[in-house]
Amino acid sequence: MTKSDIFIGGGALALIALGAGCSQETTAQPAGEQTSSTASAFERYVDDQGNISLPQNITTDWAHMGSWAVAKDGGVEGIHNVYAPKGDIEYFNVNGDFADGAIIVKEVRAARGAAHTTGDAHWAEDIQVWFIMVKDAEGRFADNPLWGDGWGWALYEGKDPTKQVATDYKKDCLGCHIPAKDTDWTYVYGYPALGADVAQYAPQDQAAASAAAAAMTTMAAEASGDAMAGEEVFARCASCHSLTPDQHSIGPSLAGVAGRKAGSAEGYNYSPAMAGSDVAWSAETLDAHLADVPGFIPGNRMATFFPAGVQDPEERANVVAYLMEAGQ
Repeated sequence: MTKSDIFIGGGALALIALGAGCSQETTAQPAGEQTSSTASAFERYVDDQGNISLPQNITTDWAHMGSWAVAKDGGVEGIHNVYAPKGDIEYFNVNGDFADGAIIVKEVRAARGAAHTTGDAHWAEDIQVWFIMVKDAEGRFADNPLWGDGWGWALYEGKDPTKQVATDYKKDCLGCHIPAKDTDWTYVYGYPALGADVAQYAPQDQAAASAAAAAMTTMAAEASGDAMAGEEVFARCASCHSLTPDQHSIGPSLAGVAGRKAGSAEGYNYSPAMAGSDVAWSAETLDAHLADVPGFIPGNRMATFFPAGVQDPEERANVVAYLMEAGQ
């Protein structure tokens, strides 16, 4: 999505499902409606063109699958709560996968923290986005760019829950889910409601690998990356960024990024932090930004959607080389 740490469960987010004509207003479902094993999302939330509407009252009427906390500067920047109808969760527990017509909604909220008697604590505040996935086992809506890889995808912003804003699931959604490809594009291990078996898919402890990668950061930044290999790495970024001039998405177009002042691409609404930065994009600054997205330009919007950046030094050097070449 996020684009960034928007995952349905992962990171980014997250998360997203929609259909053609994603800019049109949609009608919310009546309060209290729920999808069950006998009433799929296609009956309640998807119209004949594949447009996905935002379900109502998910926090009170649906089951909570699990939550994600997005860390930043020793605190928590966002809290992602994920919900699904009880019948869809029960089906998964019996069958080990999601049924055709299952629906998942991730609610991304800002977080606030303060010292409490139990220590530093953080809680959820305003909704930033809702990300939606609808399971499609039959390949419906083949001509709709918001349907594919077994799911329908949609994204609603907290400031306007009537309008779906995603336009192409491969560009706006899929990149954040690439690490979860082998588990049907969903980060199932983050959802205790899906049963104990999903824990086997959780990433292994990579503390040692992360420490080794950090030690190589300076060398990688100075080394000349492989632009051809970097094109493959950029596929993760393409869900938010294009290389077509003036073609902005969740993130700005990166056409002409080499040598450009941060926050200056015409036609894109940057965060105040990015627009007010005095950074100019070079191989060194791009490397530093991707190594520490939340910290390099504090307050930038990418830190919400893709806080992890590109941690592998070789991959980072390659994608920087690609951007310096392709983003001329």
